[in-house]
Amino acid sequence: MSYEFLPHTADAKIRAEGRTLEEAFKQAALGLGELMYGGVKVSSTKVRKISVKGHDLESLLLEFLEEFIFLLEAKYFLFGKVGKIKIDKSKFTLEAEVWGDSASRYKFNNKAKAITYHEMLIKKVRGKWRIEFVVDI
Repeated sequence: MSYEFLPHTADAKIRAEGRTLEEAFKQAALGLGELMYGGVKVSSTKVRKISVKGHDLESLLLEFLEEFIFLLEAKYFLFGKVGKIKIDKSKFTLEAEVWGDSASRYKFNNKAKAITYHEMLIKKVRGKWRIEFVVDI
């Protein structure tokens, strides 16, 4: 018998940064959107409110990003813009508004299946918040 290791690119890793934690979360969402829609310009005609809760910052990030996958898969909603985000770090809650449009009006291939905890990172680096996460594609 023989075996070999084959190239495998099943995941994508995204790094996002911001002066505030909220800005870093917003940039993380925009990076996920780029992965999901491949740069398709989405009209911002409809608004959705997002409210999620975690037990730490990592679970809060996962819940926040998973919401965008849910909006696409269950509600056929593509987001194009992330509005103000409010994070309560003591309660690990997040509220945000996102603007977008019906997915039926666009052609794209969604590459994101799920957000993972694998190699997830949320920390302050040189005065900025840095987020890293892996997306199962």
